[in-house]
Amino acid sequence: MGINLEYMTLLQDLKAKGLLSGGTILEFGAQDISADHGYMASHAKRFDTLSKLDGKIETAAKLYEYFGYKPYQAIDASGEYGAHVFDLNVNIAEKYSFQEKFDLVTNLGTIEHCFNPAQAFENMHDLCKENGIMIHAFPSNGNANHGLYNMQPRLYALLAKANNYEVINFLFTVDYKPTLNLFSHASYKTHDDRDLMCYVVYRKKDDKKFIQPFDSIFDDKNKLGGYQASFDINEFCSYIKGSWKNVRPSSLYCVPKDIKTDAGIARKILKSIYDFLGRYI
Repeated sequence: MGINLEYMTLLQDLKAKGLLSGGTILEFGAQDISADHGYMASHAKRFDTLSKLDGKIETAAKLYEYFGYKPYQAIDASGEYGAHVFDLNVNIAEKYSFQEKFDLVTNLGTIEHCFNPAQAFENMHDLCKENGIMIHAFPSNGNANHGLYNMQPRLYALLAKANNYEVINFLFTVDYKPTLNLFSHASYKTHDDRDLMCYVVYRKKDDKKFIQPFDSIFDDKNKLGGYQASFDINEFCSYIKGSWKNVRPSSLYCVPKDIKTDAGIARKILKSIYDFLGRYI
């Protein structure tokens, strides 16, 4: 994905809140500055943190240095910017004996290009220090053929629950515009015919072993051991666009509890009727 204006805005906001205190940095994907250099530099001058940037923001390493993170390290199959040529699809501690831990670890549009994202998430967890910050940016809707996967927002909520991450930010952008919108079921659904990117910031609160999450919509039917109980999926409940005429509505689709509109109530009533009739059809 590269470093764009909205990501720089996010970094500045985290810095202003005292959440970026500097230290070591590792990125999944050696990042380019993807936005127009002049636009980025002009925008940066409005921020105290970046007030010394007078010309182009040439490299990710230079940008992070202004936030107190150095030296810049990255993992990338290309080896660009001195990146470690590691395969994120495998356990990198075991294969490459790489066990360094970092204060800030980022995934700016990289994991969706990995065939084994579960292992990539585990690698990211293992490489982050206790109380360190992890930042994810990922396509969740549209972006046809951008990568191997589009990641659902609920996945990142479940990752946080399973691994005791503190969720600092859960945001999204529409059509790659630089406005960061606060994620909610209602706001996301309003824009779900567009290309949506999510931005999630975690604090890793402890250094326990990584746990793969179990999809919470199947909690009441799960008979497998080893998974932590999930959470109320209210803001992360699933829904369909329009109607599926060849199947009856599923109990997996719901309306968030905080939606009290007539339309929301009507959908709940109709779903209850369909579920009841479905027993006899």
